[in-house]
Amino acid sequence: MSKVWVVKCTPVLAGILVISFAGSLSTLFSQTDTSDKLRYPLPRIDTALSNGTLPKLPFPGGILTNITSHSTRRKGKFLSELDIPTSLRHIIGKQILQSIPQVFSSKFKNPCWETKQSLRCLPYFYVAGMPKSGTTDLFSKIISHPDVVHSVKELHWWTRRRFNAGLSWYLNKQSRIVRLLAKKTADAARLVIGDGSASTLWDCNYKTAKYSNADIFQVVQPNAKVIAIFRNPADRLYSGYKYFNRRKGDSRSPEQFHTYCLTAVNSFTKCLQTYGERQCVGLYGSEGAVHRGRIHVGLYNIFVRDWLNVFPHKNLYFLRTDEWMNCTIAFPKIVKFLELGEMSKKQIVSICNTRRKNTITAAKQLGPMLPKTRALLNEFYRPYMEDLATVLQDPRYTWS
Repeated sequence: MSKVWVVKCTPVLAGILVISFAGSLSTLFSQTDTSDKLRYPLPRIDTALSNGTLPKLPFPGGILTNITSHSTRRKGKFLSELDIPTSLRHIIGKQILQSIPQVFSSKFKNPCWETKQSLRCLPYFYVAGMPKSGTTDLFSKIISHPDVVHSVKELHWWTRRRFNAGLSWYLNKQSRIVRLLAKKTADAARLVIGDGSASTLWDCNYKTAKYSNADIFQVVQPNAKVIAIFRNPADRLYSGYKYFNRRKGDSRSPEQFHTYCLTAVNSFTKCLQTYGERQCVGLYGSEGAVHRGRIHVGLYNIFVRDWLNVFPHKNLYFLRTDEWMNCTIAFPKIVKFLELGEMSKKQIVSICNTRRKNTITAAKQLGPMLPKTRALLNEFYRPYMEDLATVLQDPRYTWS
């Protein structure tokens, strides 16, 4: 596991960020560039940090520590009674604030509470990212632990469905653990349930957002266990390209992928001529780039910084996909992080030897990435990978 550290910076309380978007976003990101060259200089994170376009830590740690602190939370009280900034209240939503208690029941390990009608539960842990990095296999092996109740992997409620599916919808998805806990058996109290939505770490409105998903979780579930697995961003992007274009009739080729990457890098670096990295992540993410693999998702350092900024570090666990390939070593560490019951070596080997999940065999027939494409992506992602390695104090996150 990579130790979690924060790069220190001078605390500055920022107001709500207001950005004037000139011109058409569709024009900014939909231009097709068929030339085999870059039209804009690649980003330099060191320059961006020094001139303030990429804040070291957008909202330096400590701003909401009174919300996280257990001493400020009261049994029988709801989140709405906490001292939460008005703008953050609006983002979280009245239904969540008025329905979820400040303190969960001490009867269970999983975060649950009793209402007049029934027992309600939230997930105990989240495999929060990153997509096409091994989250499905990781989640499937975690729920093979006898203490973990099986559940649907990706509900994407916190990042997407929360805006049109109510809280009850999400809580009802945790009904299996509710039924098991209601039996009040001797081992029920140790059971937990998880959410494997690979969008939780990164998918939020970065265009003008003052707060990230980390801020929401800090208020609602500061004791949640959050796991994220990271893959070389160039490989992640190619895997996403193959995955989102695998339907019958879709034209895919390494050459087409190169054209896409060239256009995407040009578009993103053009955005950086006017806006900061965080804002360009939001702008690019809103312009329909999903079907091509989402180049902005590989800017891991931006998302990691947001979580390190406000969320309890002891509840964050980061690892790499290549690290996860050695499952018999990586899996016991995750079990320990989640504070699950110890497993025998035989049990661990048995789980790790199960077939890897969500590998696209047909997509592999597409062939390897072109050398020139890899060189382009490595150069584009290099400063972001270096920044991630600096933040996590682990040079392996440069995937050199």
